[in-house]
Amino acid sequence: MTATSRRTTDPVPRFGRERRTVLVTGATGVVGQALIPRLVDHGASDVICLTHRSVIGARSRQRHAGSLSTVQGDVARPDLGLGAREYRELATRIDSVVHAAALTDFAGPDETLQRINVDGTGHALAMADAAGAHFVHVSTAYLHARGEGQRGHIAARYAASKRAAEAVVKASGVGHSIVRPSIVIGDSRTGAMSSAQGLHRAAGAVLSGIAPILPFGASWPLDFIPQDVVADTVAGIVEHERIGEELWVTAGRQALTLAQAVDVVVGTGLQLGIEVDTPRFVSPEQFDRLIAPVFLPALPATMRNTITRLLDFFAVYLDMDEPMPSSLPALEEQGVAFLPDLAESLRRSLHHWYAAREQARATRAVA
Repeated sequence: MTATSRRTTDPVPRFGRERRTVLVTGATGVVGQALIPRLVDHGASDVICLTHRSVIGARSRQRHAGSLSTVQGDVARPDLGLGAREYRELATRIDSVVHAAALTDFAGPDETLQRINVDGTGHALAMADAAGAHFVHVSTAYLHARGEGQRGHIAARYAASKRAAEAVVKASGVGHSIVRPSIVIGDSRTGAMSSAQGLHRAAGAVLSGIAPILPFGASWPLDFIPQDVVADTVAGIVEHERIGEELWVTAGRQALTLAQAVDVVVGTGLQLGIEVDTPRFVSPEQFDRLIAPVFLPALPATMRNTITRLLDFFAVYLDMDEPMPSSLPALEEQGVAFLPDLAESLRRSLHHWYAAREQARATRAVA
């Protein structure tokens, strides 16, 4: 990649264009699926989805026929896995690249995290550079995560790969913006999302009664954000070609505490006909010294592994003395994105997750 790009040295105003063409990587992921309709509806854009194996849902294709197309490729490969001619033709068409592709399986090998999250970012940047296009990088708000003591090392490796990816973006010379969402949950109005996340699995552990004790501070902030807020932010950046911004899409000082979030989980369980005692909070030190040696070995292996992985994940994600920075107050003033009621958003996300889980179980039972 060259030290500079046409976009940074000679930005061509495109606000007056009737349509813009946006290449989206990770289009079948949680953020990508929420983003596609926003790009089409908000920015009157033609959207090209770079997909690896999955395909865009029939409902999206039908709704946005004529605005939505797919290209089969792979961010982990040079030239996005495209042939030379296809690569050149694509570069002549696109005005913006939204890079939302990432490996979010925290247990993935280091080399896979490097290949997809870091090298993949470089390959997407190369396309933006060749096209003279604006690059929007979807990162994470949990860049600070570092493993310490007995826990957190698996989740910290993911954070390290995202820090490295951001470094690649900043050193590229390509005109870019960076979006850093916190934990993403379902749509704030419907609760819908394309796949369950770690927060849903943690809620499942509480509702099943296998997590009666939580080794976290009850007052620690649990920062999560509905997927539509992330999508609105990215669509606004693309529409107005906001270059050089680093936006924290987080709840910030509006985040629920862990105790408040657990109350929502327990209350949602009651609405679903699941009665469970509210878990008790203890300090991480007390849990590791007095409780874990007795509690964990008594659990079946599957439960023990689930609890261990959830503890590893949340140990570094939740241990914060201060709320995260947030760009949402400024984005609200600009009419770009708005923070909805977080407790209600979480409740709706849990309802959707539970219904999808039960439907999947029923389908497997019939099969």
